[in-house]
Amino acid sequence: MHDNTQNAQQAHRNGIEMPRPTAAPIIISFGAMCMASGLVLNWMFSAVGLIVFFAGLIRWIYILATGTGEELLPIGARPQPVRQSRVQVEPLRPGMPGHRMRIPDKVHPVSAGLKGGAIGGIAMAVTALSYGLFSGRGIWYPVNLLGGMIIPSIGTWTDEQLGEFDLLSLFLGTMIFVVTALGVGLMFGILLPTMPRVPILWGGLVAPLLWTGAIYGFMGILNPPLSEHVDWSWFFASQFAYGITVGIVVIRSEKIPVGGFRS
Repeated sequence: MHDNTQNAQQAHRNGIEMPRPTAAPIIISFGAMCMASGLVLNWMFSAVGLIVFFAGLIRWIYILATGTGEELLPIGARPQPVRQSRVQVEPLRPGMPGHRMRIPDKVHPVSAGLKGGAIGGIAMAVTALSYGLFSGRGIWYPVNLLGGMIIPSIGTWTDEQLGEFDLLSLFLGTMIFVVTALGVGLMFGILLPTMPRVPILWGGLVAPLLWTGAIYGFMGILNPPLSEHVDWSWFFASQFAYGITVGIVVIRSEKIPVGGFRS
């Protein structure tokens, strides 16, 4: 026991034990990412990710079990003691020279996002219903497709059935539509004015592209047969109409003073 204590003290004087570098955690993370992406892209990603995940996990368990997860690093020069200074530094405040923070005097109100979401929802609904009318599938076609996000059986309907009126699909589709339009509009109202350059470009082009891609990916999980009935060009057109409308409403809204700001 005495010899072990002396050896530990000698090792402590010669160095310090630190975790040994290992790539196991990042390998596990990469494998988990591949498994998750396989749910949207292809099952092969999940298969490869599972192998990579367990390879990293086994390596990490081996390091911990064999006690090789630490190494003795030599100690360099001793750190100098910290000396306290009594010099007082005046904190920077908005408006003082050298202060990099910029607080706007006025911002768009939260109500602008809700208003934009409501008006943008009308524009999106008109575009979607116009597709059902001009394509000959009926105005209830896009409504039933929206209800199919919750009702899996709608994915097995024919085009004729999707063009017919269904009360449950109308109710669920309306609820999804209203909540999504107002929620995304609120998010637009907060984020859109902070976008660089031309904010309307983000709302009218970038956001619809991202939103369409996300819906396309998630529909393959929620209701894969339903994606075969969706005309994605018209879907993007409806998202474009929504994004442009929300962007115009938010940007043109009257700004209000920031509460509590002192110039």
